[in-house]
Amino acid sequence: MAALSRVPDPRDARGVRHRLPTVVGLALAAVLAGSVSAYAVGQWIAGCSQKTLKAFGARVDPATGRYVGPDEKTVRGLCARLDGDALDAAMGRWLQRRADAAARAKARVGVRPSRDRKARRRAKAAGQRRRRASARDRHRPRLPQVAVDGKTSRGARTRDRAAPHLLAALTCAGVVLAQCQIPGRSNEIAAFTGLLTPLNLADHVVTADAMQTQRKHARWLREVKEAHFVFPVLDNQPTLFDRLNALDWAGVPVTGRSVDDDRGRHEARTVQVMPAPPDLNFPHVAQVLLIERAVTVKGRTSYQAMLYVTSLTAGQADAADLLAYVRQHWGIEVLHWVRDVTFREDASRIRTGNAPRVMATLRNVSVSLLRIHDTTNIAAALRYNARNNSRILKLLQLQPA
Repeated sequence: MAALSRVPDPRDARGVRHRLPTVVGLALAAVLAGSVSAYAVGQWIAGCSQKTLKAFGARVDPATGRYVGPDEKTVRGLCARLDGDALDAAMGRWLQRRADAAARAKARVGVRPSRDRKARRRAKAAGQRRRRASARDRHRPRLPQVAVDGKTSRGARTRDRAAPHLLAALTCAGVVLAQCQIPGRSNEIAAFTGLLTPLNLADHVVTADAMQTQRKHARWLREVKEAHFVFPVLDNQPTLFDRLNALDWAGVPVTGRSVDDDRGRHEARTVQVMPAPPDLNFPHVAQVLLIERAVTVKGRTSYQAMLYVTSLTAGQADAADLLAYVRQHWGIEVLHWVRDVTFREDASRIRTGNAPRVMATLRNVSVSLLRIHDTTNIAAALRYNARNNSRILKLLQLQPA
């Protein structure tokens, strides 16, 4: 609630009946309970108990002496006019503090599987299942990672307005640290530095798709943010691609491998690493790598080879680390999948003003909070939360754990 109080209220103060932190906080709680539309958010708030409304600072009706929550119209109107940049910044800082606190707590007490049968059953119901074998034993690189990628909220497109395109940065654990909306006549390249500027990226590794493989981004990350990068190289940089593709990869040994077997899908990766050529026209590149992937599904195998450049030296990251950074980058696609499938974002009918972006932010915060609490099944966790509001209050630190 303190974080939300820093978001400016766009409404005229003379007509305000419900404070902004109360409205947005209740909307976030409704999303944590599985609400996927503004109508569902209004229904959830209407069914809240007096204890829940009090926890969110709802107003007291002078005639009845009872707490009263905002209705659907109030939620819609405020979300449509809310400053998306201010909301994303406030929520990003709050999530960063929550993630850091959770990491410190885990470092103190460790993570031990419970031997209590009832505790294991509750954890499974809350979506905190044991991770699959392919994920449990995965190599963890030395430096922390931030992945950058964009997503379009297709359901918000109208006849006279394009669907909002949002660029996000998140940790490999799935916690969204920042998000911004791409202006209609711009693209993700122009928004890259603005998105990452508020973040402390010193000694972090930034990964992105091939669109962000730009010389100015590499210079900015190394010289301004003191961060490292791992960028893929495709035909958007034809000179750089041809130079890397012409290297003698046949004479470079394979120094890293990974194999994933999951749900009938067999995926094998190999990585070859060599020092960057001295005449490479790209700043701060220390190593170049080739990752080859073979995917077998139902007896059919497909192959893919990708070239990458990185500022990490051999002493800072070995082949297994580099392979892990590339593998973990696609965790951002898991977030997009959850928003599309679990929250049905692309089918959403919310289209007025900034409401599509605000709802996307609330979904990001919900998924991030659940990831901080080691949730592996988001849909199961939402159903678990919907059965008891006190679980949501504990997640939002509005009730003692």
